[in-house]
Amino acid sequence: MMSKISTFLSAALAVSSLSALAQDNPQVPSSNSVQLDAVTVTANKIEQKLSQTGKVVTVLSDSVLQRYATQSVSELLSRQAGLQIVGSNGPLGTNTDIFLRGASAGNTLILLDGLPVYDPSGVANTFDLNLLTVGECDRIEILRGAQSTSYGSDAVAGVINIFTKRASSNAVGRKPFGVNATVNYGTYKTFRGSVGVSGQTNRLSYNVQYTRLSSAGFSSATDPTGTNNFDKDGYRQNALLANFAFQATSRLTLKVQGLTTAYSADIDAGAFADDKDFTFKSQFKRLATGFDYKHAQGKLSFNYSIGDSRRTFKNDSTAVEPNASEIYSYQQYGGLAHFAEVYHNLKLGSWSELLTGADYRFSNTDQSYLSISQYGPYQSPPIGKDTARVGQLGVYATAILTPYRGLSVELGGRYNRNSLYGNVFTYSFNPSYLLSDRIKIFANLSSGFRAPSLYQLFSPYGNKTLRPEYSVSTEAGLQVFTKSRTAWVRAVYFDRQIKDVVFFESLNSAPFGRYINFDRQHDHGLELEAQAAINKLTLSGNITWLTGKVTTANAGRDTTYNNLFRRPKTQINLSVGYQIIPRLFVSATMRSIGERTDRFYNGETFATESVTLTSYTTIDLYAEGQITPKLRLFADVRNLFDQTYYDVYGYNTRRRNANIGIRFTW
Repeated sequence: MMSKISTFLSAALAVSSLSALAQDNPQVPSSNSVQLDAVTVTANKIEQKLSQTGKVVTVLSDSVLQRYATQSVSELLSRQAGLQIVGSNGPLGTNTDIFLRGASAGNTLILLDGLPVYDPSGVANTFDLNLLTVGECDRIEILRGAQSTSYGSDAVAGVINIFTKRASSNAVGRKPFGVNATVNYGTYKTFRGSVGVSGQTNRLSYNVQYTRLSSAGFSSATDPTGTNNFDKDGYRQNALLANFAFQATSRLTLKVQGLTTAYSADIDAGAFADDKDFTFKSQFKRLATGFDYKHAQGKLSFNYSIGDSRRTFKNDSTAVEPNASEIYSYQQYGGLAHFAEVYHNLKLGSWSELLTGADYRFSNTDQSYLSISQYGPYQSPPIGKDTARVGQLGVYATAILTPYRGLSVELGGRYNRNSLYGNVFTYSFNPSYLLSDRIKIFANLSSGFRAPSLYQLFSPYGNKTLRPEYSVSTEAGLQVFTKSRTAWVRAVYFDRQIKDVVFFESLNSAPFGRYINFDRQHDHGLELEAQAAINKLTLSGNITWLTGKVTTANAGRDTTYNNLFRRPKTQINLSVGYQIIPRLFVSATMRSIGERTDRFYNGETFATESVTLTSYTTIDLYAEGQITPKLRLFADVRNLFDQTYYDVYGYNTRRRNANIGIRFTW
């Protein structure tokens, strides 16, 4: 109890310090505004207000991201309805798995400024969210439900579109030059510094942003006895982002973007197992370009990107752990991903639009593994980029019909051709009706697919006869707005069934396993979300109920079991903010996670076992004060009551921690 009182006093003192800086004016610019009817472009690749689309979309604006500057992108996303990101609360650099509406890792497509990003060398193709910090982000849009008709492979559970900072975020009134900088420091010796320059002229807009993030960290693995002196696992990251846009004519805009980001992290040997010299490095480089051409009836867009992903694991074992069989290991994973698309939005009169497009993905990977143990060296067969490669071509069309006020019907289809497995077709049907501009009723029937990864196809455990996982999803929901748009409530029921789920089958002889299409997966649940702005008070919250099962054909009979490993059946997020005076904003956030089931390898019994992870609740506090129109001070305390819990059994999560920072804009 005394520790809780002490924490409350410390938090109150931090808020009081900010209050001393606050004056009656000017007002903090919309830091507590609720995005009740923001514009989304992710729903169907054209600008559309949230109240007018039948898709389930959440928009996190720049003002929201600023209040999470001390957190990772994974932490921020894990507070959204239906999203569980395992590993987001571990040491920086922890591997993060995205589970959207119960779907397994790899079934949520990550977009960067509207273009897919993924790691072709990974087992599930997933993009490493650690490679991005909130400092590079301007806005994030979360689109739930199967979206493969618009976005192709991997968009089975939904899409997360991360928009990077551009000149429009920092420059007002076409200022040719501006500077922004943020610095914060906190527990675990965590430092984040970000500096950017941006500007706009009549034709050119630009933004260049550099971010440095480092932390002494804490042990990734849990010390079960508390006496083994597990070492701290540190983290170091550098990221450089550049965005340029050139207005060639009144109708034609040219775009170029470059991103290079890399980090190194210390890691441990496994659950409850320390390692003092095991390191992991990850880097990602991307170059993207394209143009938008506007005309009287619509817009034509072309985009191309090339991304290079590299990951290395090195255990040089200068300090061999007790009972460790491995003396040295080196693993290298690389991949190259090309993406090109062209799409056209055509307005057909006052009540219909037609979106048509085509895209092409090409990726390859090269991988190698070497280890030396007490039994001698072992080197797995390398995977070469000249053989481990695949291409996918997709063409699609979507019609958006608004025959009379309030009614919208979206109907679309995609044909996808893969160079290895052949063809797949997806569809979407999305009617919605906005009654009296206050009540929105919507439904979605859509299909999605996820192509097998290069590792699942070409590794020593690969199977080139794999078929894509194919899903059918349904949604039905209701959203109610207040007349002033200052509050809304949304309830959504979702159901998703996936067939031909890729499964790793163990074998008794070399290579001792292979990937096959084996299971059927069924997930369904309910999401309840609400937001409100009442004078100086802002409220938001969401509750997710989820259940799921996998059905496997076993000895001629179907066997069903729970598939929600590390995923809770119940998840609650609540947030309240208050503008105490024009220059001072404070907020509190609660996150509550229900029981989960996990699996881990027991080194003593040499068997995989199941364990129940207990439920937990955390409380975070945040305060922000404006010192001058150009300078703000902010501070937060996370996990206020110092909860101890597992996201992954045998691995630590953050205890109570705090940060303080300053933000400068000129």
